[in-house]
Amino acid sequence: MRLGVIWEPQKVNAIYRALLPMKALGERGHEVLWPPGEDTGAPMRELSRCDLVHCFRSFARYDDLERLSRRGVAISFDNDDDFSASDVSLTDGKMSTGLRGRRSNQEKARSIAKAVRLSDLATTPSPVLAESYRALGARHVAVIENHLERTMVGFGYRAKHEGIVVGWVAGSEHAADLAVLPFVDALARLLDRHAQLRVISIGVRLPLRSARYEHREGVLYNEILRATGGIDIGIAPLADTRFNRARSSVKLKEYASGGAAWLASPVGPYRELGEHEGGRLVADDGWYEALDQLILSGRQRKRLARRALRWAKAQTIDHLAHIWESEFEGAIERAGTRSSPV
Repeated sequence: MRLGVIWEPQKVNAIYRALLPMKALGERGHEVLWPPGEDTGAPMRELSRCDLVHCFRSFARYDDLERLSRRGVAISFDNDDDFSASDVSLTDGKMSTGLRGRRSNQEKARSIAKAVRLSDLATTPSPVLAESYRALGARHVAVIENHLERTMVGFGYRAKHEGIVVGWVAGSEHAADLAVLPFVDALARLLDRHAQLRVISIGVRLPLRSARYEHREGVLYNEILRATGGIDIGIAPLADTRFNRARSSVKLKEYASGGAAWLASPVGPYRELGEHEGGRLVADDGWYEALDQLILSGRQRKRLARRALRWAKAQTIDHLAHIWESEFEGAIERAGTRSSPV
């Protein structure tokens, strides 16, 4: 296959939803047309010679996708966030909240609806989003999870450190979870109870005053596994909201790839995961007890950490690129039977 790729600039999500799959398909022998620059994108004259163009929610390129579709090029469109369910919007590096953020997200949701109806293939890591795309009239929808990069620096790496480290990697959108879930109170009590405990948050700052709490600004994608390699227990608290129910499970995979046990809310992508994948699910009022148990039991932590790393090694794109390959081949076949876009 000759494949083109377009992605929304400056989005880490694009790594999982476009760059890594295309890189893996290139290694499987397919020709991939990479854009000369993230801000410019591949020229139309080159994309029009592709069998399929895969787009990760680049709203500015919708007209190009429509023209490519008319020329017989198969279109694959990917999105991994439910914008219709969020009041927080990040556009051109600027954060908008409240009414302004809601309006921005509604505009994005309308653009996504147009794109999934146009596409020969709509992809998403979320079964919840997949159902909404089918309701919007998408012709073919595939749920493909986010997969890790096995060759990434830090995969399976455990940084030597003193004590026991509980860590939370959280983007700005998780401020809403912080406001409604009681896990911060649990962490404060645990810091008082366990002298060997340290807490790290990467991204969102926690209201903890302990000298054993450390806040780090968000890290780059290629540094995330180095950061999680110093965590013994990774936490993933999620409020049970419509937006969170449409998220992916990749955060737990990132913890697992650093050899950390994990604890997560039984919401959305985490509901079907558990000890087999190296972690446990925690009710909203159960964070203190769940963390306390793992802090006290090194044997349980190590057992879960081994399972987590084994799970992470099975969730790499080099092993699972065939899923993208099969879906792209089906989209190209479907595109050959139509004469114009929907």
